[in-house]
Amino acid sequence: MYLKNKSNEVKGLVLKINELDKENKLKFINYIFDLWDKNQINSLNEVNPNLLDDGINIEIFNPSSIDYCYLVIEIKEYWNYKYNLYRLYPKEYRKLIPVFERLSFEEKKDVLAELFLILEHDELLPDNVDGYEIARRIIKY
Repeated sequence: MYLKNKSNEVKGLVLKINELDKENKLKFINYIFDLWDKNQINSLNEVNPNLLDDGINIEIFNPSSIDYCYLVIEIKEYWNYKYNLYRLYPKEYRKLIPVFERLSFEEKKDVLAELFLILEHDELLPDNVDGYEIARRIIKY
């Protein structure tokens, strides 16, 4: 656990993610990145916020929010090349998906920041992606 003063739910989820083997860790993080890239991390926990009326006040957090529009695409291409990941969700982390989805908007952002710190520490990011910098931007958002 790298960040301080986080909720017990965030701490528990991050610890469970860290216990996964490398392949399952990457696949679960890939799942979260897909949600992040598709605007599904938002203040109303809407599955498809793009379909909401314009008058509804919703805060959407995606890679563009921290000035990295193509970050998820770049990381996924690197992982698919280096680790041959496929979109399979085995039992090892399938039970973590609803835990993440039940988190609040702020807690989901905290988990994302933690994930970038884990990926940087485990050297699982492309050389040109600085996990510490991305985590800082997520925290500042």
